[in-house]
Amino acid sequence: MTIFTISAAAHAAGIDRRTLQRAIKSGRLSATANAAGERGIDLAELIRVFGPLREMPQELPQGQSAAMSRDAPGGAAGAALLETLWDQVRQAQEQLRQAYEREQQAQQEKARLLALLEAEQVARRDLEQKLLPPPPRPELPPHRYHRLWLLLAILALTAVILVWTHTSAYWLG
Repeated sequence: MTIFTISAAAHAAGIDRRTLQRAIKSGRLSATANAAGERGIDLAELIRVFGPLREMPQELPQGQSAAMSRDAPGGAAGAALLETLWDQVRQAQEQLRQAYEREQQAQQEKARLLALLEAEQVARRDLEQKLLPPPPRPELPPHRYHRLWLLLAILALTAVILVWTHTSAYWLG
């Protein structure tokens, strides 16, 4: 964890010291203090607020320290915080793996249920086909020549009547 002094942070971010002071005062940027009471700004916090650094300070004049030491109050706490964060990452990964497994099981169960439903529908259709009466036979269309047969019957009856009347007249008289 790299902590910059206010001047080094302003120089690295490429902004004026007063701009940095205003950001701390407004609460947009958080600052820490070391054992000597000097305020400093964490590198991650500086990048979060002001974006990528313009330039990283290499060496500063004597007496000015660009980064506070790891022995600062945030050093040991930072390591503990880092370990806690790694534990949280591991837990989140495990939860993600478990969620993925549950999703896979749900997909398999869905596929099994859909196959079962399809089989039930096929069985129902087959049973309906067996239990339903057969479709009615279509009625035969009326005979096409029924008028012709009627006409022939009338003609034959007329011929019989004609022959009978002529033959009875012949026999009677």
